[in-house]
This record gives sequence, structure tokens and C-alpha cells, in this order.
Amino acid sequence: MYPVLLTIILLLSVSEVISQCSPSSGIYLRHGGNCYTNGSYFSDFIIRPTPLECVLPGGTLNGGQWIGPNGEVPCGSGNRQNVECTTGSSGASLSVHINPPSFLGADGDGQYMCCLPTDCSDPNTNIIFANIFRFSEIESFTVADLPSDMTVYPQEYKLNCTKIGHQSYDGISMSINSTALTSYFNCDDKYVNSCPGTVLVSSNPNTVRYTIDITWDGMAVSSGSINQSTTGDQMYQCVLDNPSDGDDRTRTLTIKVPATAPSSLIEVSKTTTTITVSWTALNSSDADGYVVNVTSDTDTVQTVQVEGSSNDTITLNGLNIGTAYNITVRAYQQLLGPASSIIVFTHCQQEGIYLANNGNCYSNGSYFFDNSVGEVTEAISCVLPGTSLTTGQWVRVADPDDPVDCNSNSAIDPFRCTNVTSPATLNLYHAQGLTTTTEGWYKCCLPTDCSDPNTNIIFANIFRFAEIESFTVADLPSDMTVHPQEYKLNCVKIGYHLYDGISMSISSTALVGYTGCDDDGSDNCPGTVLASSNPNTLRYTVNITWDGMTVSSGSISQSTTGDQMYQCVLDNPSGGMNKTRTLTIKIPGTAPSSLTEVNKTATTITVSWTGLDSSDADGYVVNVTSDTDTVQTVEVEGSSNNTITLNGLRELTTYNITVRAYQQLLGPASSAISVQTLPGIATAPFNVLVTLLMYF
Repeated sequence: MYPVLLTIILLLSVSEVISQCSPSSGIYLRHGGNCYTNGSYFSDFIIRPTPLECVLPGGTLNGGQWIGPNGEVPCGSGNRQNVECTTGSSGASLSVHINPPSFLGADGDGQYMCCLPTDCSDPNTNIIFANIFRFSEIESFTVADLPSDMTVYPQEYKLNCTKIGHQSYDGISMSINSTALTSYFNCDDKYVNSCPGTVLVSSNPNTVRYTIDITWDGMAVSSGSINQSTTGDQMYQCVLDNPSDGDDRTRTLTIKVPATAPSSLIEVSKTTTTITVSWTALNSSDADGYVVNVTSDTDTVQTVQVEGSSNDTITLNGLNIGTAYNITVRAYQQLLGPASSIIVFTHCQQEGIYLANNGNCYSNGSYFFDNSVGEVTEAISCVLPGTSLTTGQWVRVADPDDPVDCNSNSAIDPFRCTNVTSPATLNLYHAQGLTTTTEGWYKCCLPTDCSDPNTNIIFANIFRFAEIESFTVADLPSDMTVHPQEYKLNCVKIGYHLYDGISMSISSTALVGYTGCDDDGSDNCPGTVLASSNPNTLRYTVNITWDGMTVSSGSISQSTTGDQMYQCVLDNPSGGMNKTRTLTIKIPGTAPSSLTEVNKTATTITVSWTGLDSSDADGYVVNVTSDTDTVQTVEVEGSSNNTITLNGLRELTTYNITVRAYQQLLGPASSAISVQTLPGIATAPFNVLVTLLMYF
């Protein structure tokens, strides 16, 4: 068996039957009453003795010629490799056939050329090709179902290798490079099913199509469990293995795929909801267009097809504010090529300076763990949309006269910067660990230096070890008539997972305290995990009850008057600074004075008091009880409102009345006053009224 690579010239590669037979013009092939196009295949078996005719309608034979792989086929007498030529009875027509019991000789296997009405040496003659073969042949090797929509990914298509000829052959296979995608052996189209092709023609010549499904993910071709990495054009082979005395057949197929990704993919501009990107276009010979894919996290947001190799810019619309998008661009021909990618962060806001880091937006005064801003890809971005950078500056607040030297790398100034001209952006990161003197507050000024009084300024805290990100109060009461009052204290720790402890207190009384904390390993510091990755973020919460005189949390109580001053303290390991944050809840320090009765009826009481300054009160709460039961509690908004009429009371009933001022919480109560309502107006009996009327 000797492999033969067939180079077919001017072939359509499929034995296509012409629907109009005979055609009115143009040279064609005819066999068994059917007409065939240029490049059709014919088994030697079917042209013995039925001839294969070459016909030129309307022509007059003036020589004509059949030429095979080893020379001219003789007409009238003799043969070449058992192939003989005869002249048609009318018009321009030449036939070739093989007389039984002969078969095609080995050297006669291959491509034949028919020339009409003159010899093939005539440049004006008409030419058509036929392939006459022994044993079995590959009639065609084609690709099917190539994607028309390049935005669908991964891409899927089929390879079809069509075998024609003798029913028995040793095997057939398809491969890419040296990797076999499918292989079948010991094939017999009629009697065995070890080669499961699709039968197209079951009679002579036996025609069977073999198909494999291909998936292309941009890096590897896969079919079933077989994978093959490849770059650029995909080169496939179909090989048919004939018996020992027949030539093997090989057909190749190339699918055009860009070999390289578009280069220099950059962000051109962006807003809060759009991103414009551009890239270096490929030559028209290397690309038909591009596909731009946009993802956020792992979700595809949009995929856009850009037709034409010279188009190298696109604006992506409908994006979310302050979101990191991974943008890739691929060139395509018949399939998609490799990708280039960048990450672009949409503006957090359309106007005003802001901070961004690791795909998140941050407001003024945000905290950043030094371990999470140690590379250029982790930089803190200071951005001012709608402006162009002129100078700009990062400055350590503790040393305003010594701004960050973006080109330095010293222990005194470990920071480095990169910048973007438009919009004005300064990216800050450190090239080595911070020290106790370089951690703390930094301010960014854009688009000019901090010395410019008209520049825009924002602050960031860059810290070592662990830090208190925030210490806040939550769930303060909105209805001041509910008593006692309840709320929560939240202390949020951020940064390194190891710290010696964390506590919250009022005055000198600890409300909660935890020690030996390890966010990754121990559970003796039971905070609520907000972020488990770098930086570790936990929230510690204390529930507080306030009865007007005492703060209590669990079994712990602390008497207090006026504003409540809380502390959250984080104890870092040795070498790290402890962190303290304070929180003040505004509470009137004194009760309203001079609570007095102004007026009363049988069902109402009007009282007044001396109001507090607006800095000491937002309003008042008046409480009315009878015996031990609360009759009503009324909120009076505004510090200057110092009178109220209490309605719906009972006649001749004694009521105890108190008033409290409030801000965020209620202050102390005034001294109570007791007021009795008046008796009601008596109504005369009916018989007395009748007697009086009769008398008069």
C-alpha cells in the first residue's frame, strides 16, 4: 500500500449529477443516462463496459482527446492501462471505457482530462476533468455547519468524508495534525457494520459518508473525548486505506482561523454605563472581522460581532455603574482566533472624585489593607471623570510637605504610582511593606497638585495589620414613644486575620471583649464574616437597651447621663499599632424644667415646660399615667414647642405627667406633676324639666 496525495485541479470534488441532462451548452460528462459536472468520480467497475462520455453540445469533433495520468488514451485501437477511447456517433463526443474482464491498471488510476472539440494542445479547446479510480476513493472531504453567528461560543461544526467505490476497504480515518479524531477498520459497506458511515448510495458505486462533530473553544479542537490544541488554520486529513494492491487515498481540508489575537487592546474612554475600546486591526488576509466579549465575574454581559478587518473600535453600552468588566477581542475568519483581554472599570460616578480598587468603588475616607495594594494590578485608583490630568498628587496627611514620589522605592517613601491622562487618574500602590510611620491617612488631589486651592481632594487610609473600618450605631428608634429603647453597636474589623483582641465599651465599662482572634482558624472571636478573602472583614455587634438612666447589654449595666460615648478598640500584635474608634450618641443631658399645668377641663389637660436649646433637643415626649397604667404617650417635634393639650381624658381623674427631651435617644424625665380633671356638667332629670315648663 502506497499513500497517494491527490492534487485536484479545477475540481468541484463531488460527483454532482446535473439536473438538466443533457444541458444545452457547455462541456459535460455523461454516464448511464446521468450527466455529471467537472471533477466527478467514476469507479473502473462502472465503466466496464458502460462508457463514460464527454460531450460538447453543438460542437463538431475536430480531433478531441482524453488524457490520463500516464498519457493519452488511444481512440479507435489500443488502450492505456486498459482504458479505451471511442468516438461518438454525432456531434463532439468522446467516450472512455474498459472492456471486461479487464480492470483499470494501477498506473491508470487518477485524473483524466477530456478536450473537445479539438486536442488539449489547442488553447481554445473546452476541458473537463473526471477521476477514474480502482478500489475505493474519497469523493469529497468537506466541512459543514460552520457557524454564521460568530458570537456563539464555543463553536461547533462537522467534517464529512465521503467514500465512493468498492465495498471493501481496510479502513478510514480523520485527523488533525497527528491526532486521530476517528478511525474505523476492516470496512465492508454491505456485510459488516464496523465502519458506521451513512450510506448515500448502496449500489455500485457504494457511497458512504463519515461524519465527526467538532467543538472549537479557541484553543483546542475536541471530538468526543479527544482534544488537540492548535493555533491558526486547522488542517484536517481524511485517509482511506485500500487493500494491499490499491493505493491509499488522502484528502486534506483547511479551515481558516486567525493565528494571532488582535494586539494593543486598550480602553479609549468610559462613562458610568459605557466603555469604548480599540485594538490593532489585522490584515484583511488574516481576519474577516472581530468578536468582542464582555463578562462580569463569570457571567457574559454581551457579545458583539464587528464585521470587517479594518474596524478596530467599539463602544459597549448598557453597562452597570462602578463595575469591573473583562473585555476580550478575537479576530475571526471561518472560525474565531485567540483572544486578547483587558479589565476595565466603569466610572463609579459621572462627576466628582472617587476611589476604586479591585473592581469596587470606594467613598472618601475608605480603608485599604497594605497587603492588598502591593502590586500595580492592586493599586488604589483615584479618578476624576471628565477631566485630564495635569499634575495630580498623592500626599501623606501626616507629612503634607513631602508628597509621594511615584518614582521612589525607599523605606521612607515605599509608594509608586501610575497615571492615566484622561480621565484624570492616579493609581497608588506600594513596592514594599509599610512602616509605622508610613501607614495612615493619604489624600489624593486631581487634576492638579494639592497646593492648588481649586483641586479636588479625597482621602484614603492605608494600614498595616488589622484596622477598624467603621464603628456605627444601627436600628436607633424612630418612634420615641416606645420605652425602653433598643439599638445596636457595630464595629467592623478589616485587614490581617490575626489580632490579639477586640472590645467595645462605654466610659470604663466593657460591654464585650474577645481575645486571641484568628479569622481563619479560631471561633473565640464570634464576629459576622462580611468578607473571607483578603482583606478579611468581620462585624462585631452589641445589643444595647437604654431605659433613660442606664445602658445595659446582657448582664452588664452602666449608669450614664447625657451623650453616650462608646469605644471600639482593636489590639494588634506587637509591632502593630492598636486601633481605636469612638462613637457618640446624642442624648439630652437634662430634663425640661418648670413643667406646669396651664389649663384643664373634664377631658383635657394643657401643660407647658421650659424648652431646651435646639443644640440640646430635637423634640419632647410627654407621658401620661393614671395609677400605674400609661394612658397616653405623645411625641412633640421641635425643641421650641413647649406646650401640649392632652385630650380624651376622664373627668375627676388624677393624672401623673412627665416630659423628656430627645435627640437620638430620650433624655431624663422631668419631675412629675399630678393634675386632676374637672367634674363634668350635670344634666337635669326629664320630669323636672317638664314641671318647670308647665309652671311657666
